[in-house]
Amino acid sequence: MADGDLKIGFLRPGAGNTHYDEFAAMMPEGIDLEMVELGVLRSALTDFAGRIDTIVERVAERTREHGWQGVIVPGAPVEVQNPGLRARLAEALDVPFTTALGAGERALQAFGASRILLLTPFDAYMNSLVVPHLTAAGFDVQLADLGFNSEQEAVDLDASIVFDMTRGAVERADGVQALYFQGAVLNPLPVIDEMEAEFGLPIVASNPAMIWSVASQLGGTFSIEGKGRLVREWPSLP
Repeated sequence: MADGDLKIGFLRPGAGNTHYDEFAAMMPEGIDLEMVELGVLRSALTDFAGRIDTIVERVAERTREHGWQGVIVPGAPVEVQNPGLRARLAEALDVPFTTALGAGERALQAFGASRILLLTPFDAYMNSLVVPHLTAAGFDVQLADLGFNSEQEAVDLDASIVFDMTRGAVERADGVQALYFQGAVLNPLPVIDEMEAEFGLPIVASNPAMIWSVASQLGGTFSIEGKGRLVREWPSLP
């Protein structure tokens, strides 16, 4: 880590997913990202349910141990199954932080988008938790019907398939102002610039949104090419 780098922790909820490596690789000079296991996931996304005390305790402990200046708590399933997580984290941490949904919400607000098309790799149950969460945050949500029965079905999908699925969802959508990809295994990043150009809409993806959110809270301003408008243009936090 160079002097002056922002030291940011990332509490990954599960192990062995290649999208974490891609996320780490997109970090610009000036950000030192350290990934550590949260240690809650066992076999299914529902393992996170009702674990708020353990999650908050582990995030606070690891932040102190590693001396992070900011921290990312990813995973929409972590938050929607633990109501009040952001408030509890704010009480427990003395550094800036973001969750996946918190970052996504702020990114959509930065684009002035309230009518959104949501694309996830989640099953119907998890989507039934995510959509009301976003609605309560003030968004008019149209959920793309992508037919996933498990997030594992979206792992390692070819970028051209993600593009085609997205194109179909956009064609079925009605007057949306932005696309929101939540759940990083459904990965739009290899084609995000091309999709924004074709659809004429900003696209918020959870991983870039999280680094934009927490780095911005720490006073950082960067420009990352090839990962969408949000981190290329780096708008101010709303």
